[in-house]
Amino acid sequence: MKPKEHGAYAIVTLPMVAALAMSGMGIVSLAVVVASLAGFFAHEPLLIALGHRGQRAQRAATWARYRATSLILLCVGAGTTAMWFGSAAVQVSLAGCLLLAIVSFALSIARFHRTLGGQLLGVVSLSVPCLPILLAGGVSWQRTLLIWIAWILGFLSTTLAVRGVIAAQKRQSRSVHWLGIGITTVSMIVLAFAGAWLPLATVPMIVASWLLLWQPPSAKHLRRVGWTLVSTTLLTGILLVICNHF
Repeated sequence: MKPKEHGAYAIVTLPMVAALAMSGMGIVSLAVVVASLAGFFAHEPLLIALGHRGQRAQRAATWARYRATSLILLCVGAGTTAMWFGSAAVQVSLAGCLLLAIVSFALSIARFHRTLGGQLLGVVSLSVPCLPILLAGGVSWQRTLLIWIAWILGFLSTTLAVRGVIAAQKRQSRSVHWLGIGITTVSMIVLAFAGAWLPLATVPMIVASWLLLWQPPSAKHLRRVGWTLVSTTLLTGILLVICNHF
């Protein structure tokens, strides 16, 4: 019943935790957190209820339907609360969150969620709840977007790196992964030269991604790789919180 992609837990939680540290806790931000986590945990039981996890998982279909329904109702209730009490900027960002969630789930239904495009879109969708939290705390649109862009650049890099490690184990080409991390790195540098220095907080994640592509570890070390990437993500969150005060 729980999400199988363990890296997704860090992608959905750490940007929200960092956003709360930057903007504080209020009724809107709390409602966004509840709605985001409820939607996140509803994903797997909903797929089971729809028959997308095989015959063995179908034995738990009744419980999956109950769990999915409960979590979706909680998500809708919390999301409506955030909409009701949020400013116009928060409402616009919440509408964007909902749209991304619908598109991402549609890709899962179509079984495209494990493709490169599906995973990259998933990164964007899972990290986007930090937007309404920051806006609800009074952070400007410009700074809020820069913070989210920083997270996207970091998560795109680590996702490409992990896929590159898997491709190396299968003796497949990694040119797309090299190109993708190169683009995220150049984007970060361009933003820094343009005066948008917040994305520089993603340096730990991008450096770790380059190292993984340069010397991909064996398959037996993938768990250690995952925890290393979580550590660099946590470091990026800390750097964003510190840099946001300057």
